[in-house]
Amino acid sequence: MFTDLRKTSGNLRIFHIILIFLIVLSFSSCQRSLRSFYQEGVSRELAAYRVRHVYDVHYDLFFRIPDNKNEAVTGTAKIYFKPLKARHGLIIDFQPGEDYIHAIKINGTNADYSIMNGHIYLDANGFVPRQENIVEIDFTSSDQALNRSDDFMYTLFVPDRASTAFPCFDQPDIKATFDLTLDIPGNWTAISNGPLTSDDQGESINRFSFSLADPISTYVFAFAAGEFSYASKTMDDFTINILHRETDEEKTERNISDIFDQHFHALKWMEEYTGIDYPYEKFDMVILPGFQYSGMEHPGAIWYRDTRLLLDENPPITRQISKASLIAHETAHMWFGNLVTMEWFDDVWLKEVFAGFMADKMVEEMFPEVNHQLQFMTSHYPKAYSIDRTRGTHPIKQELENMKMAGTLYGPIIYNKAPIIFRQLEEIMQPAGFRAAVREYLSAFSHGNADWDDLVTIFDKHSDKNISNWSNAWVYGKGMPVITYNIQSESDGFLLMVDQESPKSESQPFLQYLSGYLLVNGQLFSTNFFMEEGHRFTRQFEIKSRPGVVQLNARAMGYGFFEMDNEEIDFAIANIHRIENEDIRTALYLNIHENFLNGNINVHLYFDFVLDALWYETSQQLQNYLLSNLEQVCLNFLPYEDESLYRGKANYILWNSLLKDDIQAKELFFESWVKLARGQESLNQMIQIYDNDLKIEGFNLSEQNRSQLALEIAMRSPENSDILQKELDRQENPYRKRRLEFILPAVSQNKEERDGFFHNLKQAENRNPEPWVLDALYFLHHPLHEGQGKDYISESLFLLEEIQKTGDIFFPQNWLQATLRNYNDPEVVEMVNQYLIENPGLPENLKLKVYQAADILFRSDVMQ
Repeated sequence: MFTDLRKTSGNLRIFHIILIFLIVLSFSSCQRSLRSFYQEGVSRELAAYRVRHVYDVHYDLFFRIPDNKNEAVTGTAKIYFKPLKARHGLIIDFQPGEDYIHAIKINGTNADYSIMNGHIYLDANGFVPRQENIVEIDFTSSDQALNRSDDFMYTLFVPDRASTAFPCFDQPDIKATFDLTLDIPGNWTAISNGPLTSDDQGESINRFSFSLADPISTYVFAFAAGEFSYASKTMDDFTINILHRETDEEKTERNISDIFDQHFHALKWMEEYTGIDYPYEKFDMVILPGFQYSGMEHPGAIWYRDTRLLLDENPPITRQISKASLIAHETAHMWFGNLVTMEWFDDVWLKEVFAGFMADKMVEEMFPEVNHQLQFMTSHYPKAYSIDRTRGTHPIKQELENMKMAGTLYGPIIYNKAPIIFRQLEEIMQPAGFRAAVREYLSAFSHGNADWDDLVTIFDKHSDKNISNWSNAWVYGKGMPVITYNIQSESDGFLLMVDQESPKSESQPFLQYLSGYLLVNGQLFSTNFFMEEGHRFTRQFEIKSRPGVVQLNARAMGYGFFEMDNEEIDFAIANIHRIENEDIRTALYLNIHENFLNGNINVHLYFDFVLDALWYETSQQLQNYLLSNLEQVCLNFLPYEDESLYRGKANYILWNSLLKDDIQAKELFFESWVKLARGQESLNQMIQIYDNDLKIEGFNLSEQNRSQLALEIAMRSPENSDILQKELDRQENPYRKRRLEFILPAVSQNKEERDGFFHNLKQAENRNPEPWVLDALYFLHHPLHEGQGKDYISESLFLLEEIQKTGDIFFPQNWLQATLRNYNDPEVVEMVNQYLIENPGLPENLKLKVYQAADILFRSDVMQ
């Protein structure tokens, strides 16, 4: 019975007024809880109240998914649970609101209910304490988390989007078992977390049923349905199934074996490391075009973005490692995040750091020929520094009052800084002690929930160091220490003196191991020590000559801003190509870049250094890192009057590197060249490459690169805009063709057409798929539009709060970065500052994301 108060009358309306009055009266002793219970989203107080009063939850869900994506998805949720006597009643989350609820029954009887701010309120008197009760709700889903296309769909409920699709207790610490039934079009198949229990196929409708016996949180419940191709592999009596939509059979065949093998390897490795068998009944995956994330770790049913797993021919080693790392990361989540889940989303970092940390260990075994110390530094340090150096930095463990802001917690601090500090932690505890603590943690909280303090207590049991004190600085503190050194000459050698200063905002000392090298007359000398706040480390070296380089983080251990003096900078820049040790070169590249961004190195000197390093560097991982730095300098730091000269230098190095026989990662150089090249000669070369009239030895133009090349040619040359139609005609994959059609208005030479495209992005329904939007924003703000993209910046900033509400977890930050990353302009700096001034009520986490995205913009403004 539908009972919206605004639509009731007579005695029924009086009943509801009394009901609301009684609820308000019962809350009167705790006004803060009253307010938080009625807020949008799940407040921490509401979550704590429910977890104390609801247990043994089971969902029996039915969804009818029409063939026409414009027709609504409808369903029924049967929620089984045992309640304790709860004076505040039962509060169920359902964000779409009253118009999407059609009927509610409690234990088989029509129920009275009220709806407010995305919650369904039910009187406690309708339930029998400590016995199984059932609430049955007929509903219509919103499409927000259903990701519907013409011929497939998939759910994505992290962090609090399950309640946009069905009524539930949408918080991580109320785990539940699930039964699921889907009615889908007759030519579709389906997949979910649990095993398939029945498949009734009809002419126009298929009915698939699934059952998951192991309890999981709502944010990792998932299903997908549609037209998919299928592959499977069995090893040691365990089968992995893959659904995908790739139409290029050669690409599928080229990648599918590695995908299976790397998953089997990761499962076996995790079982051996943790001492716990894989905790779910099945292990399947869906490879999706346009998926918002690289991967999502639903128990028994992982989602992946197609471009991350289905690589082009002869991919650079960096992309092979990235693919393997992603597979290992999502597999590790089956234990870290799924088997043991955080109590509250402020500890979302914990599942991510464990997944990333374990993935690094697994990938090391998969690629024994790779320098994994170098890989660790290049994959984690630059991204961690990119946030920690900004005004938008934050602790690893952040505060969270309401689940509606949980998506803002994600970012490089939890994905990249946290693995660095866990590497420190393992060193402090020693690997055996760390592993023993991890095993105890997983066993103690299996199929349950825990927080960081629970784990710290276990860590303290397995270590003679005070892990709680260490945690206070690295987990609860923010920013990074500044590490400096001095060399004091003595009669029999020299004395190395190292100091560390914590950020001014932090009172807790940053305790850490430093492990690095000194380079003296071509000889390497190692040094390792534990750095404590307020303590100067000293070490005597009986060597007459002064070291040319002192790199105290050259072994992927120390973390901070390693300030370099002018003498060391000059030596490094002059001798980088003569330093054979890869770990020292890696540390030098990282530290020189950070010293440049902190104003210690002139932009022209740094630009020449990067070009020189690229010309001589042989490591693909380091080439990849240097290319990203070159793009940043060219787009964000070169003064306008010098741009033509320096872009010419960059073009020369990049193009001639493509022609060198000893360059293995030509795809990386090609992509940077296409992005940065200017002038008629480069345009002619691009056209010849696209038309297959110019071949680069050792480089095959992938389908993705060919499409990007066509877009870049059209940007540079209106008279060659017909190349876009040629590229559309060439596309055989319908999804990739639709992606290209989506992007085309952003490439148009017609400003009105670009304006219309941006205007459409103001509507949430036009901002999907999100990866397509980000690709289009790159062209909307392309430097060759001669600053016309600035017209969209202010409005893009003002859309931020809505994008946070309607987009997925990474989209707000990616939206900001795509909007701001191509500018080197004081006017844009003023737009950002004005936005912050005019929006003092902007949620703190979103304000931090603005500071993060604008950091390079601010730094380039200071340097000019």
